[in-house]
Amino acid sequence: MIVADAGPIIAFARIGSLALLQQVVGEFVVPDAVYEELVVKGGDRAGAAEIRRGEGMQRQPLCNRQRLAQLPRSLAQGEREAILLAEETRTPLLVDERKARDTAAQRGIEVIGSLWVLKEAKQRGMILAVRPILEELLAIGYWLHPEHVISPFLQEMGELPPISEPSQE
Repeated sequence: MIVADAGPIIAFARIGSLALLQQVVGEFVVPDAVYEELVVKGGDRAGAAEIRRGEGMQRQPLCNRQRLAQLPRSLAQGEREAILLAEETRTPLLVDERKARDTAAQRGIEVIGSLWVLKEAKQRGMILAVRPILEELLAIGYWLHPEHVISPFLQEMGELPPISEPSQE
């Protein structure tokens, strides 16, 4: 089980890979603010119907909402609730936004992201390559830093084009 922020769920749903996300992480839990973002505000988005039916996902309220004041107001409400829920349940947090990742890590929460999901899927043989899915995510506007995130990840996955040797002619 993991706690998930809305960003990765929306991204995987928009590219038609919500099932892959669920296969990799198993059941995920979302706090009220993330549920609202996914189902109420995003009711017409890809994946909203599956989420509303609760396929692979549970909605779970925070035990102590007063602790929200401990987190930076620069984070979105869903991110703040997801961080606290991961802390309360002592489970990893699926989030991609840098400030939320840093805040969670500072609180001792195990942080995973969309690229971790792709890596796990490839290592488990669920997908042959991460590059096509990563390209789909980028095509829908999901932003990941090209030099600091994408290139090292593709190199780690063995999917960077090989550097061609200069011609000997």
